[in-house]
Amino acid sequence: MEAEMIKQRAFTLIELLVVIAIIAILASILFPVFARARENARRASCMSNLKQIGLGEMMYVQDYDERYPMIGFNTGDTITYPSGAVSNSNWIVRIYPYVKSVQLFSCPSNSIAPWTGSTSPSPVSNTSYGANALLLNTSTAMASIVNPSQTVLVADTAGESPYSMFNYYFAPPYYTGSSSTRWMVNRHLEGANIVFADGHVKWEKMGTDSGDRPLPPTSSKGIYWCAGANDHVPANGACG
Repeated sequence: MEAEMIKQRAFTLIELLVVIAIIAILASILFPVFARARENARRASCMSNLKQIGLGEMMYVQDYDERYPMIGFNTGDTITYPSGAVSNSNWIVRIYPYVKSVQLFSCPSNSIAPWTGSTSPSPVSNTSYGANALLLNTSTAMASIVNPSQTVLVADTAGESPYSMFNYYFAPPYYTGSSSTRWMVNRHLEGANIVFADGHVKWEKMGTDSGDRPLPPTSSKGIYWCAGANDHVPANGACG
């Protein structure tokens, strides 16, 4: 009798295979959901980083006659360190005193190492974000921006090594080797987080070109790149 009871409780091979198949089907359905939920969390963390960066930009603007920090290095902007050393500056070095956190410059969905916070005369930045060089190539006044709530200031970016600060900008034509060393990327669910010139942050979906490379949003989506122009990127690669 006991042997019969054991036999009745046992699973057949077919039943085991059915159970395994069901588990595999459920896993194939749930794993993408879990992955998307995880990326949503990372996107939210990235947005928080950029919100703090945007606040740093706004505080800088208030302290410097309502002018944004220049993109850096090759633009004539300089900074004096506590030691008295004078060096070419960049937008990250300029706003760092207002945010006081190197972690803010590292997106959780990006593999690039965060900024080391070096205070040597030639600081190197390994950041996940880039500033709009078309807007910040001069000491741009806030009042000169026609559409501050729609004009890109800082966003999710990537680019070629060595990830030096002077490469952190959006330069046309985006994908032609050394002439485009930094560009906006769609690492967050086919889109990028953007800080606009008024300091607010928004996720924007991005399209791709024929090579499946992300394309920056255009004026057709209400996203602008120049202070006084309602266009995306002028043909000559410069504003004004």
